[in-house]
Amino acid sequence: MDKIVCFGLTEPENGSDATDMKTVAKKVPGGYVLNGQKCWIGNATIADYTIIWAKNPSEGNNIQAFVVEKGMKGHSTARHENKYALRALQNGRISLKDVFVPDSNKLAKATNFTVGLNAVLETSRLAVAWIACGVAAGAYEAALKYCLERKQFGRPIAKF
Repeated sequence: MDKIVCFGLTEPENGSDATDMKTVAKKVPGGYVLNGQKCWIGNATIADYTIIWAKNPSEGNNIQAFVVEKGMKGHSTARHENKYALRALQNGRISLKDVFVPDSNKLAKATNFTVGLNAVLETSRLAVAWIACGVAAGAYEAALKYCLERKQFGRPIAKF
């Protein structure tokens, strides 16, 4: 059975600056209670599971990852209308209000910023930069091709 997962990092006030994250995970018996907001999250409204990054005050305010399942009490989403991300993913907002996440839904290896989130960001930010370069090169090539083929008043509008 296929499932959709999304990555909940970006927040309304600080973008992807994880070091200024406001979402928190409070340790309680049997798990954690998550409170906060995420925005500009691709597939937020249709995801079966969301990886939520939150500061955990009970473990030195370390940024850790928790799996929030669709339908958990206190978890809600809303679409950002007419806003899409790479490959036309619908962006959305996530609200977490006293969402209980069992201990088993905490990602064991994402114990702090360095070995968890930062490891992901180091590679993904590089990929995003190269994607932008590829899009720019594609736009240039398309514009050049158009200009070399387009004619006005019986003559090409550009020569190479």
